[in-house]
Amino acid sequence: MKIECGKILNTHGVRGEVKAEAYCDPALLRKLKTLTVGGKDYTLAGLRMHGDFLLLTLEGVDTVEAAMPLKGKVITVPREALPLKKGEYLYQDIYGFSVYDARTEQVIGTLAEVLERPASMLYRVEGPKGEVLIPAAQPFYLGVDFEHKRLNVRTIEGMLPDED
Repeated sequence: MKIECGKILNTHGVRGEVKAEAYCDPALLRKLKTLTVGGKDYTLAGLRMHGDFLLLTLEGVDTVEAAMPLKGKVITVPREALPLKKGEYLYQDIYGFSVYDARTEQVIGTLAEVLERPASMLYRVEGPKGEVLIPAAQPFYLGVDFEHKRLNVRTIEGMLPDED
């Protein structure tokens, strides 16, 4: 499985460097040897920060003309190439997990996605009674059970679609 980890926004300078937006921690990308840009593999020859953006040097891309076709392309990496610490996971790893509500003591649906919002992240759960948005923070988040493919949460009264 390929994971989207950024996007090339523009060229930078005349030596083929590209400016990119990171969708993950740049420290993770620094540990990689290869990135896929627009479906083609490139060896990562250099990575540095430039404000909130990354400047990438890709082997074989050494002129602005060679870098121009990469503009707007998505950067992906194989899931297994991401060096995560024990207990860390990506949102994509838990998509499709059942969502168990400790308050109602029942599964309320399936995790469809994690929405990143300025105030906090939200779990978007699709269930038989409708969509539920649950803050991905304490006291709502109780943990992930990878063995049973389950996200454990605790809702509050009125949060579920059938509670008015």
